[in-house]
Amino acid sequence: MRYGSVCSGIEAASVAWRPLSWRCEFVSEIDEFASEVLKHRLPEVPNLGDFTKIKEGDYGNGIDLLVGGSPCQSFSSGGSKGGIADPRGNLALEFARLAERTRCRWVVWENVPAVLTIGGGRDFARILSEFAGWDVQVPDGGWGNSGIVTNAPGRFGVSWRVLDARYTRVPSFPGAVPQRRRRVILVGYRGDWTRAAEVLLGGELCGSNACPRREAGVFPTAYAGASPEAECFPIDMMNIEGRTKNLKTKCYDEAGAAMYTLRSSHVNAVCTPTQFRRLLPVESERLMGFPDGWTDIPWKGKPHAPDGFRHRVCGNSMCVNVMRWVGERIAAVEAGKEFQDYGSVKDRGDNGESPPLAQEGGG
Repeated sequence: MRYGSVCSGIEAASVAWRPLSWRCEFVSEIDEFASEVLKHRLPEVPNLGDFTKIKEGDYGNGIDLLVGGSPCQSFSSGGSKGGIADPRGNLALEFARLAERTRCRWVVWENVPAVLTIGGGRDFARILSEFAGWDVQVPDGGWGNSGIVTNAPGRFGVSWRVLDARYTRVPSFPGAVPQRRRRVILVGYRGDWTRAAEVLLGGELCGSNACPRREAGVFPTAYAGASPEAECFPIDMMNIEGRTKNLKTKCYDEAGAAMYTLRSSHVNAVCTPTQFRRLLPVESERLMGFPDGWTDIPWKGKPHAPDGFRHRVCGNSMCVNVMRWVGERIAAVEAGKEFQDYGSVKDRGDNGESPPLAQEGGG
């Protein structure tokens, strides 16, 4: 599978799909620091810059798939809420137009859930229309968390689904990632909406998946006679008035191992969660599913990039585990395989209902 990536950021798609042996023909990124990360981590892949200016002949021998997560600021509840009237929001339409110019078979597009509701749902209808090739209308009740739109002849049949990264598990991410991050994932296939629907909805109807399994295990407990190897983590139970209730004080004639004393042979660690601290850049990378140090590159003559730059590009990225889940399912559809266990997902907010066939168009 040959693919092109736009609004590439730090390339979650390439990290996710490398084990699938897919080939990235080009990336497209204009942010200076993100572009430097791409140059450092994917030196063999050309960066074509502004994707609205990409034309035939700018890249290899064509692509099978186009992937991108256009800017979310104009759709986000914390952003401008300008929708597709905002130049950044309009890039969602430009993404669909680029897909037409490249004549790729597959598209994968990502954005925030608010894209479903902004402008009364009309903006999302416009985006769907650009892919499907006919005038899609907002259904009664608005857009659900998942759905399907059929295609006009030669255009993209699409499906979409709201996925939460903390519940999107694949063998390489058995515990998903430790953050709540809900995003709309749209998958399109040229000329056949059923293949797009099979990727996101086939084998696992939305809302039918079980919650993450809670298996019995050994809970760490602090004992009075703890050995030097025991780990005890005190918890601050003081309320906002500075008082601690429901505790009793007992005194013993001699101290046990629970007394935290520095020794030359064993240094006890004490964790006092009494204040917040900023995440480390490596923690931001892990939250998104990237390898440790993915954004730790030389920058402006210094051996390491500033923490703020690294946090920002991680926060703007897609989650690697979600893209791996999508990629594995596309690969399965391409190979004609039936879904068995290509990861599991728990959706929120769909009330356990099966995805509706949103609308049918020509073709």
